[in-house]
Amino acid sequence: MSSMFQLQLHPRKTALFFLVIVILLTVLHSIALTVLLATGNQELLDITGYVDLDIEKNIPSLYSAFAILCCSLLFFALAVLEKRQGRQRPLYWLGLAGVFFFLALDEAFVLHEGLGDLTEEYMQRTGILQVSGLLYFPWIIPYSILTTLLGLFYFRFILRLPRKTAVLLILSAIIFLTGAAGFDMLGGREAELHGYYSVTYTVLYTIEEFLEMNGIVLLIYTLLAYIEQQFGHLCFSLEVREP
Repeated sequence: MSSMFQLQLHPRKTALFFLVIVILLTVLHSIALTVLLATGNQELLDITGYVDLDIEKNIPSLYSAFAILCCSLLFFALAVLEKRQGRQRPLYWLGLAGVFFFLALDEAFVLHEGLGDLTEEYMQRTGILQVSGLLYFPWIIPYSILTTLLGLFYFRFILRLPRKTAVLLILSAIIFLTGAAGFDMLGGREAELHGYYSVTYTVLYTIEEFLEMNGIVLLIYTLLAYIEQQFGHLCFSLEVREP
């Protein structure tokens, strides 16, 4: 005897599920830091660390890694579906699946900090740029270069997609990069001037992480809506056989 479990991913419902988690994490983070800043109770630091959006390897960072990994899996699913249809675009989707798999690993294991240290060492040795101000977090430099190259490579591909899909993909990238690059650069300058415990720095990195997470939510919705439009509902099935 066997039983079948099916999970159908609806674009709106799935995106709403992720959005609720983002809002909940942001609210918990804001409450914890507000209480900490208001009371100055250092004993709260350990508790705050579990929900602080600026700390790695805690609940928010694990969620972000999972959400980005979901994007990677959706890109991979698109590559498989388009190959089965005999279309010419599976390698583009597969490339994006690889990019987002790396980003998920980066979020989980903080790979960009190691790259930032190497960049800072190179900049100091060569004297090309001053690692300060908006470039206080030096990982911004190599990631900005790679993002620009990726954008140029995929520009024509994105424009060939249906108008709604192309617009939403570009919008999700703008939201994500505004947080990941824009507000991170502002946060770096604030951290250099006034340290990591200023109220302004806290507000900046909260906005940064909130934008990043919402950019990923919009991307998940966009990919599921495109899959639904082109191939029908995305459904996962699991068959459980009883002995």
